[in-house]
Amino acid sequence: MNEEPYFEKLSRNAPTRHNLVEIRSAVESAGYWKSHDEWRISTVTSKRIEPAERHGEKGFLVSAKCDHEFACFCPTLERAVEMLGVYDKLIMDMFWTLGWPSWASKSQRNP
Repeated sequence: MNEEPYFEKLSRNAPTRHNLVEIRSAVESAGYWKSHDEWRISTVTSKRIEPAERHGEKGFLVSAKCDHEFACFCPTLERAVEMLGVYDKLIMDMFWTLGWPSWASKSQRNP
């Protein structure tokens, strides 16, 4: 199976996009970390990491929501931060390269 350079680049750069120390502190004090980032006029990505349990295993639930929602369960906070960076960048890249707000496609930009 060939590895896609795009995903390798996303994964490699993801940890630098979010501050692990800040996220860990928020999770420990408030029980979760969240952020709402406006990256285009009236276009906001809401991100959240929180402790969770799945099938008896402890870990972290990660979500990134804009026009789409991406979510996963990660075994460590470090992996949760990495996945958040991938989702965050993927949402923006889908918008800019594919024209993917919830109602649009590459051939139809207006609702």
